[in-house]
Parts: sequence; structure tokens; C-alpha cells
Amino acid sequence: MDVMKNTTIIFDLDGTLIDSAPDVCRALNRTLVSYGRRSHDVEEVKEYLGQGARVLMEMALQKTGAVPPTEVIDGLTSEFLIDYAANPVVDSTIYPGVISVLDELRARGATLAICTNKPSITTAPVLERFSLESYFTAIVCPDHVENRKPHGDHIRATVDAVGGNIRHTIMVGDSENDIDAAINAGIPSIAVTFGYAHRKHDELGATALIHHFDELIESIDSIIRSQ
Repeated sequence: MDVMKNTTIIFDLDGTLIDSAPDVCRALNRTLVSYGRRSHDVEEVKEYLGQGARVLMEMALQKTGAVPPTEVIDGLTSEFLIDYAANPVVDSTIYPGVISVLDELRARGATLAICTNKPSITTAPVLERFSLESYFTAIVCPDHVENRKPHGDHIRATVDAVGGNIRHTIMVGDSENDIDAAINAGIPSIAVTFGYAHRKHDELGATALIHHFDELIESIDSIIRSQ
């Protein structure tokens, strides 16, 4: 029996499976400009990604002037999410190699899931536009849990959602939140080096690093063999 049949592979979404920064940037800028703030370029927006929509909005407001009251931030966040959900995939792309790797993992019997800090209102349309939803047994967003990444509970909730075993689970992500969540949940992790990390990749604490999805299967097999 292929050892993958006992393994749950949990993926982050933004910065791991897809490069969503261009479309996030576009929707964010429309909301900011409507509030009288300057627009951002994509590289600036990448600095804010990974902690959810409200943190994204708050950081963008901090960068462009005085931070408004909580209720204003909440309202702007809602506007941004509605705008983004309406046009989620214009310039976003799936990273090279993702589809073939997902096909192989599924063929080998691995259980696949997504654990993302992207809210469900935008996660669902993005996955639908890319025809990715069918690969995953569960998709667990921050509005589905009490404690989101980097809390280990987000990963544990994802494992529970697929009926998996935490001892046979591997996290694949691009940022501090993903790797810290894996560490907090007590599972191994693989960090991709092409996403939106804010620290040096070799300082994240991941079990392994990959530079392209073509390396993921070998990396997962190596982790399983070492357990």
C-alpha cells in the first residue's frame, strides 16, 4: 500500500497554490481610493498578505495615513471583500506544477485539504474560477474556526474536517503563519520559497524547503520515510 494513503497534506492557498496578489491589490486599491487614500503597488500589498482581510486593510490604512476607528476599518474590509469576490481572478495565476502535483497526490491516495487565512467569501470564488475545489476534501477558512493560523487549532480543525490523523499530516505553505501553525500543531511542514514570506525562508523553521512544485512529491516522501 502506498504510504500516501495514510497521509493528509494540508495546503495554504495564497502564495502557495496561487499568486493572488495582483487581484487582491486591485480590489484593495479601489477601496482605499474611494476612502481618499493612495493606491498601492503589488509589492507593497505582498507585505500585508497572510494574516487575513482585516489585517490587510488595517496595515494599508496605517501605511497611507491615520488609522480610522474600528467600525470604519470593518466597513472598508467588507467593501474590499465584496469587490474582490466579484472579480477574484483577473491576473491571479496558479503556480507552475501545482495541478500535476495535486493529480499525483490524489492518485496515490493522499487526502488533500486547504487551511487558509483567506475568508470563505473570497476563497470559494477563487477556487471555483481555477477549478481547484474538487481536489480538496475540506477547505477551512478563518471564519470557520475560533483560532486561525498561526494557531495550531486551525490545522487541527482541518485534520478533523477530513477525518485524518494529526500524526500523519504535513503542512505546505509559504509564510510564517503556515509554518508557525504547523509547529504549534506538532506536525512537519514544507515551505515554498516563491510566496509571500516576510522572513528569510531558512529562518521559518520548516522541515523542508522547495523552490518549485516539481520538488514537492519527493519532499513529502522523504518526510514520510523519516517518521
